[in-house]
Amino acid sequence: MTRIILNKGKEKKIQNFYPNVFKDEIKNIMGPIKTGDIVDVCSEDLTFIGRGYIVENTKSLVRILTTKEEEIDKKFILNKIKVAYEKRRYLNKETNCIRVFFSEADGLPGLIVDKFDKYLAVQFRNSGIEIFRQEIINALKKVLKPKGIYERSDVENRTHEGVEQKTGIIYGDIPDRIIMEDNGLKYTVDIIDGQKTGFFLDQRDSRKFIRPFLNSDTRFLDVFSSSGGFSVAAMKEGCKKVVAVDKNPHALELCLENYELNGFTNKFEVVEGDAFSILKTLANRGEKYDVITLDPPSLIKKKIDIQRGRDFFYKLCVDSFRMMETGGILGVVTCAYHMSLQDLIEVTKMAASKNGMALEVIGVNYQPTDHPWILHIPETLYLKALWVRVVER
Repeated sequence: MTRIILNKGKEKKIQNFYPNVFKDEIKNIMGPIKTGDIVDVCSEDLTFIGRGYIVENTKSLVRILTTKEEEIDKKFILNKIKVAYEKRRYLNKETNCIRVFFSEADGLPGLIVDKFDKYLAVQFRNSGIEIFRQEIINALKKVLKPKGIYERSDVENRTHEGVEQKTGIIYGDIPDRIIMEDNGLKYTVDIIDGQKTGFFLDQRDSRKFIRPFLNSDTRFLDVFSSSGGFSVAAMKEGCKKVVAVDKNPHALELCLENYELNGFTNKFEVVEGDAFSILKTLANRGEKYDVITLDPPSLIKKKIDIQRGRDFFYKLCVDSFRMMETGGILGVVTCAYHMSLQDLIEVTKMAASKNGMALEVIGVNYQPTDHPWILHIPETLYLKALWVRVVER
């Protein structure tokens, strides 16, 4: 087996369970390599450190699978899938849709699996994990016994690695719509054409968090609504007015389907277009809302873009606060790893100050437990939600 020899001292992070070996940390490569090859990673003195697979054309040349000298075979893959699902079984009491596998957080970097009732959406996020495609599919069929598996490997980084994006049915049949039940709420899920793998499962805790603050007098604005995760929660609590804003027309179609599915009678409106422009227009009109959620897609992909991301959030928050009065609640959410909770706090505070408002923090959410946050892998903490209320001072 080819051995990857690390520069002195670079073995420590692998011994502490960090899964990426970067090219500039490598002293020598003893043997041939190609994408998907299993290799041993060793310290400078040739001591075994870990075993993983190669991904060429990326900064992370090796993705670690284990720190043990064990075979990477179908039994290994099956065990990873089993362990991941067993950890999440308790969630079946509150929802029929969960993230079954979360990439490096569950021990197979590059693999995402979401379970929507009896169907699975699978994402092979890099060219290296493709090598285990059949073993993974076989393991999913054995452990979860789905009626169908659909591939959503339509992610940008595959193109950067010279691998085509893929979508389509892998196994069984996939219906046009699946009904998701989540803490008393119902959602229409579109695995085939919906955003990401079909639904943003990672907002489960945030949807649950905001509901006790809502009532029949609440005017609710759901910005970057996608298929209406927050909108449905708001209508379930009887909010008298709910507005969903998104630039994706199909997402807004799903919002309306969810309205019908739940039999709501609340005043509900969908607005298609650029959220930044729409927020400014609503604020200039003098419209008022009691609760606003800002849940944009990942606005920044790299560390160097942090300031640009902060500027985006600042603009969103400034116009949101213009539509609020004392007691108003703003939820500011980022799914960008590089955007920290402290960044959210700073931009939200600055935007409130510009509007002459003081804020109290009523809550902070992260991603739910089926999207595990591994302390040794900082990148696994990506979702942060800051909830603030306008107070008199």
